[in-house]
Amino acid sequence: MVASTSRRDWQHSQDALRDEVERVTALLRSIRDPGAAPVVGHWNLAEVALHLSQIWSGIPRLARGDPSAVHELLPDRAGVAGDSLVQDVPDLGVVTTRLVRADPERDLSVLADRIEHSAKQYFAECAGQSPEELHPWLIQGITLPLAAFTCHLLNETVVHGYDIARAAGRPWRINPAHAVMLADQFFLPVMEGADPHMLVNADTAAGVHATFDVRIRGGSRFHRHFVFDDGALRVEAPSARRVDCHLSADPVAFLMVFWNRQSQWTAIAKGQMMAWGRKPWLAARFRSLLATP
Repeated sequence: MVASTSRRDWQHSQDALRDEVERVTALLRSIRDPGAAPVVGHWNLAEVALHLSQIWSGIPRLARGDPSAVHELLPDRAGVAGDSLVQDVPDLGVVTTRLVRADPERDLSVLADRIEHSAKQYFAECAGQSPEELHPWLIQGITLPLAAFTCHLLNETVVHGYDIARAAGRPWRINPAHAVMLADQFFLPVMEGADPHMLVNADTAAGVHATFDVRIRGGSRFHRHFVFDDGALRVEAPSARRVDCHLSADPVAFLMVFWNRQSQWTAIAKGQMMAWGRKPWLAARFRSLLATP
């Protein structure tokens, strides 16, 4: 069971999100070349910014129990995933690509305005709500507390802010405290609430039977056993279970490696990720066992 989020922790994550929204919207309004070369996959800078604005349209709606955001641009998707937006991880990539193609807006100032407007509305809606209020999340079958929706928005804003800044040749420091929030209040609820096969790379995890003890440095909650069992994954509280590989990671490095923004080898070389135990060589396979969009 995921540890509950206190109202104080939730307020801290909202404050962090306000800071990151201010940063990313200021960044977008300062950029003069929205057609910079591909930034994420085939998306250029303006398309990444559009995607972020669509996230800011969709996730707050889910947080209030309204899954209609995707249906406005893609009517054929209505009801496909019940009260969520997509059915599974591969479906998420397909839908986000279609959404970006369906919206012609590429003006960065307009997209910044969209994000800012959605953020103000979201923070107003959070007032008086409980951080533990549950709603179906983005992917069908996962239900998350409202606090996790806040940290999902924080994740998207931080990571895509990094993508946009890098494409524009601008600095983008990721606050370690914000990365800890993401690990504790977003990654954990999703991983512990997912079906055992949902977040696993079926090809690389087939036949793997291994237990990883994973710790995020500075994370108050993120110390878990990742138990891989032939294509299935269970994320459990530490126990007497025999561990094959212990992993300790800097929160920013974990975030960047998890989202494929940094090589794990770079993180290891810098001492940002360390492994030990009976089978420390398994650390090199850990990221490849996980499925992300």
